[in-house]
Amino acid sequence: MFKVLLNDSRSYSYSLKSDFTGSFFDFMRTRFLLSNTEIQTIFSDDITQGLVSLPKDKEKIVGILINHKNGIDAAINPTKEAYLAYLDSLGVTSQSTLHLVDLGYSGTIQSLLTILLNKNTFGHYLIASKSGEHTVANKTAVMKGYLKEDMKIGDGYLPLDRSMFLESLLTAPFGQFRGIKFNTFDQTKFDFYYGRKVTSQRYFYELEQMMYGALKYCFHTGKHQIKFTNDELEMLLNNYLSKRNMIPSITKHIFDIDDDVTGNGTVNALEFFGLA
Repeated sequence: MFKVLLNDSRSYSYSLKSDFTGSFFDFMRTRFLLSNTEIQTIFSDDITQGLVSLPKDKEKIVGILINHKNGIDAAINPTKEAYLAYLDSLGVTSQSTLHLVDLGYSGTIQSLLTILLNKNTFGHYLIASKSGEHTVANKTAVMKGYLKEDMKIGDGYLPLDRSMFLESLLTAPFGQFRGIKFNTFDQTKFDFYYGRKVTSQRYFYELEQMMYGALKYCFHTGKHQIKFTNDELEMLLNNYLSKRNMIPSITKHIFDIDDDVTGNGTVNALEFFGLA
């Protein structure tokens, strides 16, 4: 989404929000997934070799992006056109209000889709850090949390502070999504391009077994009308998120997560929180 909206300045408050320190070249490569050729074509060596730091240099970066909009348009528009056509083929663009389901938390993807599609959106989240109705690019974005609302990372709410555990499990069997193009031979079809895979994606069949078990249990609870309160779910989550050996060490590899966007590479949730 950051890449698709790189030529739309309304997205910069979201794409330039996370901290970063390094070269402008690496910033464009990791944050916006531009290829080396695209970066070198759009920007001069003086710019790409310069060091930038967020949030300190936000206005400087915004200025560079605005000044190079023509080059960015040329690089981004083919991907944006294909992505919009793909969403249209799924029936997404025909909805008057777009409904999204995600873990959470701050609604960045929802806000970006609101900008891209120029539509009202409704986000259904496990945890919503900013619940309620918001105005995004003159459209309405509603965010609802079903487990918890209005908690921010660092507030001490463990399911949010350690949300990396669930994020690492809810992945696709592909590497990081890097781009989409119209198929050369059939313009009604699309070619998708992916980056490297983390371990959990290489061993996706193990994740599939976990998801199968989870879905089977959901059907079981529905059939027998078993219900959990929010407090009970939080208690279960907190035990797994805070106690060593609750998660078998043999499953450690499936808790890898790709954090390239923030420049951290691959991060393992169990190691990160000292539970490996």
